[in-house]
Amino acid sequence: MDTLHLPAELSIYTAAELHPQWLAWARRDGVEHQDARADGTAVDQVDGAGVQLLIALQRCLAARGCTLHLHAPSRPLREACTALGLAGWLAELQHGATPEAA
Repeated sequence: MDTLHLPAELSIYTAAELHPQWLAWARRDGVEHQDARADGTAVDQVDGAGVQLLIALQRCLAARGCTLHLHAPSRPLREACTALGLAGWLAELQHGATPEAA
């Protein structure tokens, strides 16, 4: 399983730069119908735009028949998702389910 290491900052200030990089990672050859893994350990700053970017990644992968597994989401990432009402969605990503509510 290929791993995408999430950066320290997931925010409106980094979303424009990260979005095309993440889409390219999600659309790379040989990814269809495979699991993908994102490591959230390093995230120490996150806002709504950063969470939205993570949702976009999950949906892009789901469209290719892939499941996104989120490994070790940091405390700031968990808190941001909780504040946005997405704690259940985050839990589903941690367990590798295909989130429906995102």
